[in-house]
Amino acid sequence: MKKRTIRLAGIDLDGTLLNDNKQLCAGAAETIAAAAARGIYIVPITGRPFAGIPACIRALPEIEYYICSNGAQIIDAETEQALYSFTIPNGECREIMAVLRQLGCVFEPFACGWGYTEQAIFDGYMQQYGGTPLEEYVVASRRIIDCVDDVFEMGETAVDDFFVTCPDGAVRDRLLDALEQLGDLQYCCMGDRFLEITQRGADKGTAMAVLCRRLGIDIAETVAFGDGDNDILLLKKAGLAVAMGNALPAVKQCADLITSANNDNGVCEILKAL
Repeated sequence: MKKRTIRLAGIDLDGTLLNDNKQLCAGAAETIAAAAARGIYIVPITGRPFAGIPACIRALPEIEYYICSNGAQIIDAETEQALYSFTIPNGECREIMAVLRQLGCVFEPFACGWGYTEQAIFDGYMQQYGGTPLEEYVVASRRIIDCVDDVFEMGETAVDDFFVTCPDGAVRDRLLDALEQLGDLQYCCMGDRFLEITQRGADKGTAMAVLCRRLGIDIAETVAFGDGDNDILLLKKAGLAVAMGNALPAVKQCADLITSANNDNGVCEILKAL
């Protein structure tokens, strides 16, 4: 690998910096501290809302910024306030929810760093993920409310993204067609039934570019790490794109380098080499 100047490392969390137990691998905290000491900004870039950032990441004093909700928010770690938000307006959110209900989809709006969840949905998550490494994330990132409509009755609340579960692949295809008619939206599909809906332009790569401009960093002086479909635009934007060994084939195809898997500390392997 060529020697190059790197001033910012944008790192996905799940499946990338975090191992399958949703923790840092041994030695990762020390590697991150060493990189920061050399002047490299370490920036977690995740689909999680800010409330869902795990304790092992929040405990790293070197992290100054988070990019959350797939690029819809940039958060200042010290103040925990949004420096940048790119959200779906309140009126469009109501239209989206009407379509989701018509198609029989289960959904959660994420706004202001939280996921808003009805009790039945939360109970289903706990039945599925209780006692697993994902339980901490589900509990920390959700607020339970009687009806998600209540979120939009409070002034002009806008949404960072919607997480949607479709009954089957055919319904998801119908939803994608409907979204094209609703406005300036984009989506990221996961598996056969799941997707996330955001405002067009709210993606990890765009948010990293915004943060680079704020910090006076040339985008060519960045490295990005990822494993999933929602990391592709991030990798395409970065000066150096790194796919994890466990990444999807499409992610590996757009990477400059492929490192070891998340369970084998692949991020730190590259950080040390750089």
